[in-house]
Parts: sequence; C-alpha cells; structure tokens
Amino acid sequence: MTLPRTVDFPPTARLAGPHAPHLVLPAGTDTLAAARAWYEDARWLLSPDAARAEALPVVATGARFRGARTEAPVVAARLELTAGVVVDGPLAPGGPAAAAAVAHAGLRPDVDTYRLPDDPTAVAWATAAARHDGGAVVAAGQVRVPRPDDALVRLTTYAPSPAGLADVAALLRTALPSARPVRTTAATTDAPDALRQDLDYDGAVVVMPGWAEAAMPPALRTVDWRRVGPHVCTVTWLSPNPEDDPGSLDLMSLRRAVPWLVRTARVLRDGLGGTVLDADGFVADDATLGALAAAR
Repeated sequence: MTLPRTVDFPPTARLAGPHAPHLVLPAGTDTLAAARAWYEDARWLLSPDAARAEALPVVATGARFRGARTEAPVVAARLELTAGVVVDGPLAPGGPAAAAAVAHAGLRPDVDTYRLPDDPTAVAWATAAARHDGGAVVAAGQVRVPRPDDALVRLTTYAPSPAGLADVAALLRTALPSARPVRTTAATTDAPDALRQDLDYDGAVVVMPGWAEAAMPPALRTVDWRRVGPHVCTVTWLSPNPEDDPGSLDLMSLRRAVPWLVRTARVLRDGLGGTVLDADGFVADDATLGALAAAR
C-alpha cells in the first residue's frame, strides 16, 4: 500500500527533552483505532487495562523488610503496529515529552504519552495521528505540531457504485457552481477526466472520479462495508503557486479553500453513498471534517 502523504512542518520548539520520538495525545484517545487507520493488523500485546492491573501497588512485608512498604512497578502497555514494530504506552503520567508538548503545543495537561520505535513509517503514522486527534510529536529535541489543514488537501470518497464525470458534475452543480471539465496529466484519452473550480487567488479545487487501483486503505475496514467500494472520487486542492515551496501565503490560501473542500467532499459522500478518507488515510466523518474546518 502507498502510505498517505505526511508533512513535516513548523511550528517547532527546541527543547532539552528526550531524543527518542514520542507521541503525545489527549488523554483517553483510542490509539488502537488510530493505529488501524494505517496498520490493519495492529493489536495490543499488553492492553492499557492489563498494564494498569500489573502496576497495582503491592505491600511488601517479611523479616527482611523494616515494616511494610508499598511498591508500584512501572508497567507500560504495548501496541504492536506490525510485526516487530511496537509502541510503548501510555507511559506513566508526566515526563519530559508530555511536559514539552503541553508547554509548546498548547495541549491540556491531561495527556497520554507513547514512546515510538525507531521506524520512519511509525513516526509518520504518529504525525498523522497527532494531526487527526489534536496531539503532537516530540522527536530529536523538537515539538512538532501538525497543522489540521494539511489533512484536507486531498479528500477521497470510496463508494460502492460507479460515477462518471457527468454524474459527478450533476452532484456538484451547487457546491462548485463554476466548475468546468478539464483534462489532467493522468488522462488516458482526449476527453476531460476531472472538474476544476478556480478560487481566484486561492488556487483551485479539482475533482476526479476513478477506480482504486491499489489495495483498499486499512481505515476502510473499520466502517460499514455497505458504504465502501473501489469507486473513488478525489477532491484535491491545488496551490496557486505550485512551483514554489509552501509558505505563509499558501497556508492562507488553503485555509480560505477549506470550506470548498469540506462542502464538496460531503456532497460526494452523501450522493455516492461512500466513505471519505483524508490525506492521511483517516476516516473523515462529519465530526472530523467539522473539527478540521473549525481548526483553520
């Protein structure tokens, strides 16, 4: 499977904290569900409940002890993403990674911290999970705060029934009133294969129906099978300055384009009876789309 696009970006904050990568999420986040968006076989080797049970204080008594004392072993849950790739946590409350994320990323003090393996894909997943669930990644002495907007640059609907360009144009007549058929570089014939709505100085929204040629993303296994299929319709934001490195003006343009992207994805999802995944491969339901749009 081709992994979803991830972005390493500011704001970052230097700190004299741990150099091993850590994922910091709001307390109570369903980390297993987040893991299964990328890793379909993710599982707890030791669940948080089991770890808490193992960490219950025990009273040590006996002749070799001077009175009774309470010992509480430190036991962390273990989440296996894939064979040999294991995330430890939630770790014990506190710690430098949690403190750094709370101080520099604006997270509330009640957080869960996970120690990540030295695996680039696992760190990329953690960045996507932090963006999806409002967390941060602490790595190499920096706090990385993923921008929610970046999850919206590509929204893909997976539907059980096919829809051609004419069908999509009819669905989007209100959402994209000035959209016109265009031929992209991916076209295999001389006919248009996408719709394009120009947004003045904020780039464009391009909608392309098609077929999922690769394996279905793992996140789709978590939703009702009746709302999933191999017929895809991708909504993509095009920067007004595609040749330049992303800058503050691009970020402003993307933020103004977000309502167009969200509205278009919702119309396609409802009209085609499908499920939307964001650019990171996470299911983008109404709550997620609303939260991402509000975060801009």
